[in-house]
Amino acid sequence: MKTEPKTSRPVGFWLSVVTFLVLITLVVSFTAGLGSAPHVPLLLAAAFAAIVGACHRFSWQDMLDGISGAITPALPALLIIMSIGILIAAWMAGGVIPTMVYYGLQIISPRFFLVTALLLCSLVSLAIGSSLSTIGTVGVALFGIGEAIGIPGPITVGAIVSGAYFGDKMSPLSDTTNLAPSVSDTNVFDHIRHMMATTTPTYIICIVIYGILGFVFGGGSADSAQVQATLGALQENFVIHPLLLLPPVLVLVMVIFRIPALPGLLGAALLGVIAALAVQGASFDSLLGGVMNGFTASTGVDAVDTLLNRGGILSMMRTVALMIIALSFAGIFEKTGMASAILEKVVSHVKSDKGLVIATILTAWGVLLGTGQQYVAIIMTGRLFRPLYQEHNLKPQNLSRALEDAGTVFGGIVPYSTGAGFTENMLGISAWQYGPFTFFGWLNPLVAICIAAMGKSMPKKGEDHA
Repeated sequence: MKTEPKTSRPVGFWLSVVTFLVLITLVVSFTAGLGSAPHVPLLLAAAFAAIVGACHRFSWQDMLDGISGAITPALPALLIIMSIGILIAAWMAGGVIPTMVYYGLQIISPRFFLVTALLLCSLVSLAIGSSLSTIGTVGVALFGIGEAIGIPGPITVGAIVSGAYFGDKMSPLSDTTNLAPSVSDTNVFDHIRHMMATTTPTYIICIVIYGILGFVFGGGSADSAQVQATLGALQENFVIHPLLLLPPVLVLVMVIFRIPALPGLLGAALLGVIAALAVQGASFDSLLGGVMNGFTASTGVDAVDTLLNRGGILSMMRTVALMIIALSFAGIFEKTGMASAILEKVVSHVKSDKGLVIATILTAWGVLLGTGQQYVAIIMTGRLFRPLYQEHNLKPQNLSRALEDAGTVFGGIVPYSTGAGFTENMLGISAWQYGPFTFFGWLNPLVAICIAAMGKSMPKKGEDHA
């Protein structure tokens, strides 16, 4: 007698919640409690989710399909992350970042440093559409300046990440800025205009807070001995010249001509290689080693060595591995129906327009906390809530804005997210340390919730004003 093949059944709500709580418990206990990297707890959580899926008759091939479906769209981002490692090593060897630090130390006032860091990272990220590229280039230089003038590292990184994610959210060149309206069925420029209602007040508040912190921590005179030691070490070990500021300028030119991110970053890295060979006199062998393993320097000043010794393809592998493992959990979580079980429960309690927008923000926030991935938070939440926005006759840019208000800007704070892992690799400060000072990431979702609770800025179809 022929037996019927066993069919899988989606995981129920409560078991899905348990799986989600297992993830949070493992990650927090390992990272905050034991000081471990988030890779192992994420892997354990993915294994637990796979066991739950297997108990519900999902085959390993089913779950592997879910993992592949989650990782494949992220492959361009993985390549970009590796290219940033090449860029940083090349810009270090070529004296580009040392030149930025050298002139920055002489121009930037300690009192206004944090606001300057916020504004500069915002402008660069807005121009190039990438928070990670901004943190890995301008952010590295600003971090070195902050260290030299005595600003606490976590606060400096908080300002850098806030500015970088502001630009990532508002730039028409950003992947998330294009992903959110794509999922929501609106166009990117309507989406950006609509985000101004929640982003502008958040940004103003951030300027005020960083301005106050700047006067508190930069109010005294900068450590002139540390500044002079840094300037001296840079001058002794690099050729410092204004022309070495051309590579960052040319990156902006590439953006103007709409050169895609990956070839643009590699082109900028090539400029650093040329500067290293022609200006700094580096050998080709040492340059190849730096591109692979990271740039190394021994200036005799510990703070300067900490700033300079970074970059390289291998330095990015920690972030790449983190992204792959997190997406693997997300793929299993979605494929086995656990994500849908939780999200549909949330949707069932939505009755009003206000509640719909707030539920969208909280759901995107929750998915981001659960998976550590902006793409997953935006796509999963957008797919689920899009029909409800149509039923409520709300314009689709209401959905796209809600997705970004939580699903994008908080990505740099979640300790096991790609953004947080990348930032820790680049600047040596963990999200547990800089997260409390990344005010843009915290405040933007809260401001968006407040505006929704007041019933403001929620245009319906047929209305001409936002």
